[in-house]
Amino acid sequence: MIFQYDGTPQGLLTAVFDGYPYRKNIRFERGFSPSFLQDLVQVKSNQTKSQRVLVYLKENFPGFLNHEFKWAILADRPEIENALALTIYLMVDHGRDILYSDHPQARALVKNAKTISSEAHSYKGLLRFRELENGALYGPIRPKGNILYPLGLHFKNRLPRETFLIHDLGRGTGLVHQDGQLSFVEVDSLEETYSKEEETYQDLWKTFNRAISIEERKNKKLQKTNMPQRYWEFLTEVQDLF
Repeated sequence: MIFQYDGTPQGLLTAVFDGYPYRKNIRFERGFSPSFLQDLVQVKSNQTKSQRVLVYLKENFPGFLNHEFKWAILADRPEIENALALTIYLMVDHGRDILYSDHPQARALVKNAKTISSEAHSYKGLLRFRELENGALYGPIRPKGNILYPLGLHFKNRLPRETFLIHDLGRGTGLVHQDGQLSFVEVDSLEETYSKEEETYQDLWKTFNRAISIEERKNKKLQKTNMPQRYWEFLTEVQDLF
């Protein structure tokens, strides 16, 4: 059986609920496509059904809900969402220990959950805010996972009095913090204008890094090992070095 859902977490959990009787032979797909196949079911998102799945997980597998589920759902990849749904069925039948087995779906889920969790942790230290003309802070990122919300919670606690926007350029979305509240916004493009102080500090930071850099000891390969190059795009301190 193929169960198609709308691509939202609620839609996926609704499909998990409806697909339970077919759990031994089922696959989940994001998006709806016209088909006359008898073994294809298109599931409409249903809050009541999705909440029943969440309540079941909270009561029976709270550790899974707060760790593997939390991060895997932020992977924002259909194949990981399929592994997540199938792993829920596996835990229903075999218990949480299935996560530590060599079952391919459970193994893929755990691996990708760790990857997204690690990425969110990295961005907590690597996100660079820039001050705009209006005094707000702007932090562009290009993550693999859809990690805006956990990052927003982190910086809301770190910068409670600041107005800031974390901008996921790859997805065209942003998370705004203002007056203690977080809200999602669509951001297709943004022409940011930095404050004079921001431009000065960026120049000073670049000058400092050029001054301490020793040309003969540059090692790009080692730097890429210590910090993957995909994180470099918005790091002021490395943009001038290569």
